[in-house]
This record gives sequence, C-alpha cells and structure tokens, in this order.
Amino acid sequence: MRIHHALPILAALALAACGGEADAELEGEALSLEEAAGDAAGDDAIMPSPGQYRTTQELITFDMPAIPEAQQAAVRAAFAEGAAEPTSYCVSEDMTREQWLSGMAESRCTTSRFDVTGNNVEAVLACNAADGISGRVTLSGTSGRNGSDLTMTFSQAVPGMGDGTISMRVKATRTGNCPA
Repeated sequence: MRIHHALPILAALALAACGGEADAELEGEALSLEEAAGDAAGDDAIMPSPGQYRTTQELITFDMPAIPEAQQAAVRAAFAEGAAEPTSYCVSEDMTREQWLSGMAESRCTTSRFDVTGNNVEAVLACNAADGISGRVTLSGTSGRNGSDLTMTFSQAVPGMGDGTISMRVKATRTGNCPA
C-alpha cells in the first residue's frame, strides 16, 4: 500500500517537510498496546490473515490550497500513475494490528482511535516518517481476514502553506502464502 510514488514531488512541495511532528491534537491520545493489538471483544477480526497480499490504489483527492492548481494537477497525475501499479506485502502471524496499520501508512504510527462494527473499521493514527508522510491518517472502510477496501486520508499542516490532504482508496486481496 505504497504512497511513495509521489513522495519526491510532495517533498518538493513541502507536504512532508515538517519532519517528525505528529498532529498536535492527537498527542497523548494513544491507545494502549493491548488496545492497538486487538482485544477479546472480537475487533481483531478485521486483522488480515497471515499471507501475501496484493494492493491497488486509486487517488481520490490531492488538495494543497497554497499551491497553484497547475502544480497540484501535475502532482495528481504523477501520484495516480504511481498508485496504479499494484504492490504486494506480507502479513506475518506475529504482526499486531498497529504494525499492520503503520505499514499501510508507511510510517511509524500510534493508533489514537479504532472503532470496529462487523467488518467496518474507522481509525485515526498519528504518524511520523523520516522520509515520508508525518501527520494525521484516518482510515475508513471494510476489512476482513482475506482483504480490505479502505479509504485512507493523510492530513498535515505545512508551515506557511496551510493544510495538505491526500485521500486514496486502497484495496488489498490475499493472494496466498508469504514467500519462504
């Protein structure tokens, strides 16, 4: 579930330039390790089964009001082209839910909200990445043992430029066992 296709462009536009500061309103709201890993209430059912997964992405929005529309259009096109390439990843038996969500965001994330009803999931994470997106990530959609269909929205305040937002639809399907 890669967003790195557009990161060089985004970095040039300063979306990822804020370094390691997470969304201030999420500070101190982290769930405990037990809450992030799943609990006896059954909300860990949205955690994918161990195995290899193939993902596809679709850019929904790229919005950075302080950047001229022509530059935003170029970023949207580059992002959409890179996101169209399927990727794959492996979910191991010992992977926690927070590790899985952090992997989707390609950052070190702390889960601050995680709500599950059946296979429907909504989550909020505060993420930091040395070479990627740092800020707030929201997830919503469906997830089950063999795949997921999620909308991921990355938001970050960029000093002197306002808020930047990227939303994308990420679909993952289990394709088999992880390579040995």
